[in-house]
Amino acid sequence: MPGPRKGLCALLAVALLAAPVLSGCGQDEPTAAYALAHSGVLGGMLDSLKREDDEAELKELAERAPQSPEERQEAREQAEQAEVEVSPSPSPEPEGEG
Repeated sequence: MPGPRKGLCALLAVALLAAPVLSGCGQDEPTAAYALAHSGVLGGMLDSLKREDDEAELKELAERAPQSPEERQEAREQAEQAEVEVSPSPSPEPEGEG
């Protein structure tokens, strides 16, 4: 009988630990993971990582941005062409005889 008891105890322990975490997932209340992530040491580390990621993204966008007027015009034309291709063309309405 010790084997099934150990399994049952382990299952109950996991359920007791998982229930509070899973119950807060759909609510607006902060969870333990949220509190841990926004605590002193981890919060500062996460903020610095986010800031570095944002800076890298801005740098990448600046590198990809068109520099000359010709490049800007070409980018504008490509955006317009993509918009035309995505939007469905209006179908002509049949004219009724009468």
